[in-house]
Amino acid sequence: MKPTPFIYIFLAALLLSGCGGSDSSDSTTVETETGSTSDDSSTGDTGSDDSSSDGSDESDDDTADDSDDETADESASEETVTESQCDDTSTAQMDELICATENFIATLTTTEQSAILYDWDNSNTERTIWSNFPTGNVQRNGMRIGELSDTAYDALITVAQTLLNEAGYEDFRGVLAADDYLQEQGGGSTYSSANYYIAIFGTPGREDNWMIQLGGHHLAYNVTMVEGTGYPVPNHIASEPKSAFELNSTTYAPLVDEGDAMVAMFEALSDDEFSDAYLSGESYSDVLVGPDNGSGVQPNDYPVGDDRGGINVATLSESQQALVIAAIAEWVDDYQSDISDALMADYTTEAALADTYIAWAGSESAGVDVDQSGTYMRIDGPRVWIEVACQGGVVIRGQTHYHTVYRDKEMDYGNTL
Repeated sequence: MKPTPFIYIFLAALLLSGCGGSDSSDSTTVETETGSTSDDSSTGDTGSDDSSSDGSDESDDDTADDSDDETADESASEETVTESQCDDTSTAQMDELICATENFIATLTTTEQSAILYDWDNSNTERTIWSNFPTGNVQRNGMRIGELSDTAYDALITVAQTLLNEAGYEDFRGVLAADDYLQEQGGGSTYSSANYYIAIFGTPGREDNWMIQLGGHHLAYNVTMVEGTGYPVPNHIASEPKSAFELNSTTYAPLVDEGDAMVAMFEALSDDEFSDAYLSGESYSDVLVGPDNGSGVQPNDYPVGDDRGGINVATLSESQQALVIAAIAEWVDDYQSDISDALMADYTTEAALADTYIAWAGSESAGVDVDQSGTYMRIDGPRVWIEVACQGGVVIRGQTHYHTVYRDKEMDYGNTL
């Protein structure tokens, strides 16, 4: 069910003056197409959404509720951050994110709000719609960012800059640029930084449950705020090519650090430890716990018991454990510290590391070779779950590219489904 957008129009006069987030203009922002671009290319990822599935995605195509409510909700100001929290002196990161999101909403027309804003209640299925396929193959929630006005697009960029830290924002820019690069390499119009979508569930507020969903091919941010605490999971991020590339005289490398950090964990192991970490008899064409395909529930098929496999992190040296923690941080620390700090603390306690395993699969003779299709790496904790799968190139033949997923076994979607 889509919400009636008029509670936001009530706030527009206040919010159009701006808020205390980062500067909405960014001279290095990836340029997006304007106007509507048809996803007319059938080119898509050869990898499936889930290595154990048939590669098909289901998506909901709910009709927006365009009914008008002539009376503005007088309680709207109580449900959202106050004006004083939206001024330039506010330093609370969550307040800045709420303010930036409200400011973005205020730039939208009524029709755009109807497309982007979803009711929180009865939205379990819609909130679990995301994919690693291009949007020409699987429709996303919300509105295509390439159809936003310049003002709305700039406001959305401010939301991204407020949600992510500097490294996370660079990854975000790099993933979008990679799609433009694939189009430049002959991939077709399906690949475009304009073909990413924004949807917002619920009403932004410190005491409320709400969610930012931003994604398209090779990106799915599903960030749920639960009474002021953020959970940025499930998170899918990928890149073709996996190595650095240049577009419009700018160099991007969105997943180079992440891939290097995962490889470093295994390179630090002794021969016996490396052998213990190997998932003998297992092969992965993609991540194991991938998109939820509109299921409306959290996955329950994580490996358990002896099926977990790999080597226990508690058996490793302090320096080896530090490399595992550094690899976890490459995904978790992409967000503002108000979100990431508490999660990193929970994932890396002594008790958590004692129940965390690192594992790899692929060619046993080749070892962890990210240039070989089928190479697979993961971190499996009591809560944190990170996977990296190396797939053959779809557009750039003869090279592999990364698919990754970061999930929390307990707190995906803020544990609100």
